[in-house]
Amino acid sequence: MSLSRGRLLYIAAVLVSGIVIGLIVAPRPHLQELAVPPAAWPFAVSLVLDLIIGQMAAQGKAEPLTMGDRFVAVLGAGLIVTAMVAMAQ
Repeated sequence: MSLSRGRLLYIAAVLVSGIVIGLIVAPRPHLQELAVPPAAWPFAVSLVLDLIIGQMAAQGKAEPLTMGDRFVAVLGAGLIVTAMVAMAQ
């Protein structure tokens, strides 16, 4: 099964958000102790992008995302954030 360009861009965008979140959180330990841990922040990015892509899919302008796409993107970004925070300590 091949991925469409929109699905690949979604996965890449969420993974890049994991890198950006890691770069922001790693040098700031006080952000690591918030009510929502930084490893869960990519889920919010994914939600926003999913809503946008969902609207586009409803209009026939994009292919809808699958649960596998969401899983790979959010889990991957969360692991990136966790690794970057662990390496900074």
